[in-house]
Amino acid sequence: MSVTEFAGVAKDKDRGITSKGGLYEFWTDEGAHIYLHDTDFRRLTYEPGRPPTLELEFLYEPQWAPPELSKTPVVVFRFEDVRLVEWHEDQEGHDCVNANPDAPPGQVGQFDWDGTDLFTLDTFILRLLFHARRAEVSVSTK
Repeated sequence: MSVTEFAGVAKDKDRGITSKGGLYEFWTDEGAHIYLHDTDFRRLTYEPGRPPTLELEFLYEPQWAPPELSKTPVVVFRFEDVRLVEWHEDQEGHDCVNANPDAPPGQVGQFDWDGTDLFTLDTFILRLLFHARRAEVSVSTK
């Protein structure tokens, strides 16, 4: 059983990524507090190359960004050696977003890690399960 290698996150067990807290809330290795509930899921890029990669992008709106991320409000997760298990888009969520422009299509419900290499991401319109051997977290400007 392989365990995902993480880069860019705090190594401290109380601030890093654990199977209890998943990727929903943690600190980067530079001390920035990432709390995905305050972000919007903006982009998913899957490349089936060698190795297959998956990139997920989340954006803090200015009023929700922690002070240390005000200049770099984009949180990017890059996963390597990815195996997709489930990709499900919720048609009711899409219909709701189309009917209500203020609806948050990218609101994050959960982003779990099972302690080995399985990840589960739930947003307002998407459920994604995948395996990955390596994950790197970075922050950037828009």
